[in-house]
Amino acid sequence: MVPENYMAAVDPVTIVIKECINISTAMRKYSKFTSQSGVAALLGGGSDIFSNQDDSLADTFNNLSVNKKNDPLLSGFIQLRLMLNKLQSLEDIDSLTLLQPFLVVVSTSSISGYITSLALDSLQKFFTSNIVTEKSANHVIAYRETVNALTHCRFEASEQVSDDSVLLKVVNLILTIIQSPRGDLISDSIMYDVLQTVLSLACNKRRSEVLRRAAEFAMISITVKIFSKLKTIEPTKSQKYINDESYAKNELKDDVIGTTTVNETLEPGSNVEEQNGEDSKSIEANVGKKITKGEDKGSNYSEHIDDNYGLPVIKQYLNLLLSLVVPENQTKHTNSARIFGLQLIDTAIELSGDKFLLHPRLFSLVSDPIFKYVLFIIQNNNKLSLLQAALQLFTTLVIILGDHLPMQIELTFSRIFSILSPAPLKVGDEPKGRPAAVKELIIEQISILWTRFPSFFTSTFIEYDCNLERADISINFLTALKTLALPESALSTSDSVPPICLEGLICFVDDVYEHLQHIDKETFSGYKGNVPLLKQRERKTEFIRCSKAFNEKPKKGIPLLVEKGFIKSDNDPNVARFLFENNSRMNKKTIGLLLCDPKKTSLLKCFIDLFDFKGLRVDEAIRILLTKFRLPGESQQIERIIEAFSSRYAECQSVEGLTASADSDYEHVQPDSDSVFVLSYSIIMLNTDLHNPHIKEHMSFDDYSSNLRGCYNQKDFPFWYLDRIYCSIRDKEIVMPEEHHGNDRWFEDAWNNLISLTTVMTESAESTSSTIGKLNTMDLAQFDGAIFEQVGSYIVKTLFRIYNVASDDHISTRMLTSLDKCSFIAAFFNLEKLFTDILCRIAKITTLIDTEEDTHTSSVGHAEIPLVEIVVEDTDSKIIVSSDCVKLGRSFKGQLCMVVFFRILQRNTDGDLVHSKLWEVAIKMLLVLYENLLISPDIFPDLQQKLKLGTLPRPKPEVSIKKSKENKGILSAFASYLKGDEEPTDEEVEKSLKALQCIKSCNIASSLFGNKFNVNPALVNTLLNSIKVEKSVENERFYESEILFLIELSVSLFLFCKNEKELGQLVLNKIYEVSQSGSLSKQSIRRLMAYKLLLISVMEKEEKNLLQLINDELLGKNEVFTHQYFATPAGGEILTRILELTKIDNYRELLVQDEGFWKLLRSVVVIKEHTADVYQFLESSLKMSHSIETKENFMWILGLLDEISSIGAIGSQWEKKCAKKGVDEKENPYSGLVDLSIKSINLTSNVLKGGLNAFQPTKNDKIALIQALAHQCLNPCLQISSYSLETLEVALTKDIELPTAEITTVEELIEGGLLPLLGSSEVEDNKSIPVPEILSVISKIYLYHLKEGITTNDTFLRMLNIFNKYVDIPEVEKELQQLITEKKSIENCASSNDKIEKAEKVAAEVETERQEDRKGTSDGTL
Repeated sequence: MVPENYMAAVDPVTIVIKECINISTAMRKYSKFTSQSGVAALLGGGSDIFSNQDDSLADTFNNLSVNKKNDPLLSGFIQLRLMLNKLQSLEDIDSLTLLQPFLVVVSTSSISGYITSLALDSLQKFFTSNIVTEKSANHVIAYRETVNALTHCRFEASEQVSDDSVLLKVVNLILTIIQSPRGDLISDSIMYDVLQTVLSLACNKRRSEVLRRAAEFAMISITVKIFSKLKTIEPTKSQKYINDESYAKNELKDDVIGTTTVNETLEPGSNVEEQNGEDSKSIEANVGKKITKGEDKGSNYSEHIDDNYGLPVIKQYLNLLLSLVVPENQTKHTNSARIFGLQLIDTAIELSGDKFLLHPRLFSLVSDPIFKYVLFIIQNNNKLSLLQAALQLFTTLVIILGDHLPMQIELTFSRIFSILSPAPLKVGDEPKGRPAAVKELIIEQISILWTRFPSFFTSTFIEYDCNLERADISINFLTALKTLALPESALSTSDSVPPICLEGLICFVDDVYEHLQHIDKETFSGYKGNVPLLKQRERKTEFIRCSKAFNEKPKKGIPLLVEKGFIKSDNDPNVARFLFENNSRMNKKTIGLLLCDPKKTSLLKCFIDLFDFKGLRVDEAIRILLTKFRLPGESQQIERIIEAFSSRYAECQSVEGLTASADSDYEHVQPDSDSVFVLSYSIIMLNTDLHNPHIKEHMSFDDYSSNLRGCYNQKDFPFWYLDRIYCSIRDKEIVMPEEHHGNDRWFEDAWNNLISLTTVMTESAESTSSTIGKLNTMDLAQFDGAIFEQVGSYIVKTLFRIYNVASDDHISTRMLTSLDKCSFIAAFFNLEKLFTDILCRIAKITTLIDTEEDTHTSSVGHAEIPLVEIVVEDTDSKIIVSSDCVKLGRSFKGQLCMVVFFRILQRNTDGDLVHSKLWEVAIKMLLVLYENLLISPDIFPDLQQKLKLGTLPRPKPEVSIKKSKENKGILSAFASYLKGDEEPTDEEVEKSLKALQCIKSCNIASSLFGNKFNVNPALVNTLLNSIKVEKSVENERFYESEILFLIELSVSLFLFCKNEKELGQLVLNKIYEVSQSGSLSKQSIRRLMAYKLLLISVMEKEEKNLLQLINDELLGKNEVFTHQYFATPAGGEILTRILELTKIDNYRELLVQDEGFWKLLRSVVVIKEHTADVYQFLESSLKMSHSIETKENFMWILGLLDEISSIGAIGSQWEKKCAKKGVDEKENPYSGLVDLSIKSINLTSNVLKGGLNAFQPTKNDKIALIQALAHQCLNPCLQISSYSLETLEVALTKDIELPTAEITTVEELIEGGLLPLLGSSEVEDNKSIPVPEILSVISKIYLYHLKEGITTNDTFLRMLNIFNKYVDIPEVEKELQQLITEKKSIENCASSNDKIEKAEKVAAEVETERQEDRKGTSDGTL
């Protein structure tokens, strides 16, 4: 039957027989085996003479092996072959019996290497073909014995190449077995032999390179196999483990496998055990395991076998590797062996480092000796290969076990920082720095931490910098990187160090930037997360100061610690707990002296009571005790502490006491306090005796035990108990903190001060996640902000320095990108100073802001280029060439900075972040661009449209060039020079085009002013301060245009923050200041007027400025504000805004009482574009419930009405044309103005009759109104004059009822209102004035009042005088006759009426008398 998973086509029995024949044949050919008997030879040669013989004959030949003359090695193969000849399968064959002949050959030193090689080939075939499986009988023992034989392989020496080839097969076969599924069946002791054997081969320099490399490969594979098993091993049971073991006892043995000397050869007939002896000691197994015998009755092996390998061999293996790296053994092992040892430890940690926490003995090996010697190598060794291996192991430990090795990592990083950045030397000191190659290697290796370890710097900050007991590792790390990232650090390191360190800084910036991308700034600003670690970080400086005070003098330090809240109160329990828990920064010697003070007995007791000594030996308890303080030197002081310790130790022991082990039969040990006191003193003395280098003869165990006779409760301490104590002290010294100050053991001292707390640990440590993994994004951002606030400025300075010296565009871009991210981070955390510093530095690099360096460069570099404007006529495009433009185009860094600078401002979301200093820089850049014609000044076109202003003027170029089309020689043909005769080169034009493209891509206007968060008073103030009122030679070219540019920006931006009234006042004052300059053109003054009016309308409390504006400027500067100007849209907007001001209460009251206001309206109303607007304003104002009409302004209003009424006179032109050509009046183009005049006349009439408001005109007012109406009777436009006559007639007849309180006679109306009109020169000069019509109106007025009986003869005489002046006019004479006729008629009618009235009156009287008489008669009758 073929075994399961059998790999070959030939049955396994045949394969084994063939291998037996092959080896037998080879052995017979070998000289030592030629003297065999013929029968043996026949059997060995495969003869089948006896194949069919009876059993008795076969037995005879089967027993030939007992013949001493025959070789036992060959006999083993003969017996195995005869055993297998008739079998169909190997199921009934014991596996060890099957393999034993081959294993004997492998282990026999008298066999040649050739035969050993054949045996190894056979074994290789057996195991690769799965001839021996888990179903095979006694397969466990077979596997173990095979590996055991391989580790004890021996053969005769020959040439080294041949010998090493045999050993190479041994190594390969060992690896095959261990990596197979049955490889787990090997015991701890055999596996340890494998490790010793293969590792010794790998470390033996005398072996060939091929063999050593194969052994190294095998060791790595075996290491992976062994430590993979940790994932399946159950955690060690929880119990206290005291780290009192001595490490590195497992020494690597010499490489003795393979060839032997002649004296080591075996005599024929000896068995394997006798031949080889016991080559290695087995590792003690924890638990034995019984197995049953195999079916083969001939098996001679024990019924009990060891457990499969596991935790014991793993621990021994780590100890073995540790022995390679300890400094004490550095002379025993080559440098390559030490390197390989570190690499194997690194492999183990990489594979299963997280499982070490479940097994405290393994973790203890890593945390103390392994880490310690790694640090020792880093600190002291300059061999690069060894140092590299140590650093690789260190980074692996940080990544995998960093959360559990804080003190070790802190000390290691501190030493690394001291190597990378040594302290400055004092005068006379010689430099002791490490070689540059060492620094380079350190940086290269630790760079993996920030490359692959997420949020390394933030995590380190949380774990160390925010811990009161730990150093500021993260801050110190970043500080070291920022120094080493500078190019000059390459002088003391190497060229590759600065880029690596720079990458570290960039990784930190990228990491923080990435965190903030998922957080809203406003949400973060309002977030009040409770992060105790950050609060602790804020108090760390205070804690360090208090700790220093305590270390100097506890009497001062303790009250200070209480005051700052680090100790709850100054009572002994609180002080004791603080000293117990916060022990790292406190001086251990100071603590010891404080505790042993006779006055502090209560404090000592409270402190000792905090320890738990349950289940510990006295020496173990002392180890724990002395981790917290240093034992004082005086005997009385020591006595006080030992006495308190003894009492506490006795209290902590359980009733059962302490036994040797859980399953031992040793008696219980439970000493009383006196016994503990004596034993403790003896332990301290023993520790001093055994480890004091000045003592030559050390105390033996017998001496030690004899000194303690009768000290255990009046009896002797158990032998085993004292033995354990003695061995513990002998193997590992109790090192007191700070014990080795000032001697050569400074490294041990530094290590023990930090690592002493790891003496006690729990075997089954819980795996806890790091603090950073528990934080939400908001809390994490707070830590990022705390780090960046402290180191951000240093990082930024470093990045800028590198950017300035970088010659590679890729590096420049990378630096600027990182600076961009730094600005984002600074803005997010409101680091205003840093944010401003970043942008100011970027601005300087743009080349637009002159620095001393730029001035020097320009003086010795390129010649100054005039400002040239090239106009390409075909495309109507312009190209600007100037010194600033070309300088920007030549600087790739400057262009990058331009883009980044304005991009940062564009994304700003905090209005309070950008202050004056930054705005000064930004405005300087803006003005340079403006003065060089590189940006359009029309940034706010909406304001220009609103104010009806045109575009802003641009500065004038120094040279203007026109060309017909663009070609290769762009300036080869041009029309003319306005100035200068220097022609820009093609290179200068090309650079200018690059600069223009860069500026275009910056979107400067939207970046600065399109972001609402940027618009603040600081920006407006900066703009105002940038205005140069004085004109000079330097600013002559752009003086006026720049002023307007800045003023318009200021006004526009103020409108976004109208509530800042003080800011508006500053803007307005600046405009007035500029307006007073005598260097401005009319256009500029007019533009400034528009700005002033806009501001006044917005601010609403600028009465004084408003009056000044109207009277002193609009009226006072009539050469500027002409009718032609007011006829323009801009002038019209000025008028409109003035009229709009009357809708504001305080301005309305002010304006309507100001004569200048009415003068201005009267001045502009004659402009046909504004007549309707003025009339509309006047009409609406007069009809308002609160009319603008007062005694003071009545005449001004009346004058304006009269001016509006007169404007329709232009209609007479059309009337004349109509009279000549017969044109239809409906087509009158002036009808609008005529209608306005008529409306104005009508409005004047309404004022006269007082129908508009409560204002009652006086006599003079009414006379003035009559004169105004009468004046329009002289209007050349017949339509207007006719309407005026009608209106005047109605006004003087119906609207005014005489007599009034002030006007009693008609003469007053006629003489005051009408006669001045007829007596004016206008009537005399203008023959077209309708005098007859006017006199007709006067006549009608007289007759109307004549009927009312108001007139007198004197009135008539005056009327005759008026008519007599114009009697020569026929119409007047006729009107006079009619007047006289109607007068008589009225008088006659009046006389008749009088007679009738008298008659009626007489009749009434007569009737009355008659009535009275009748009444009297009646009375008499009665």
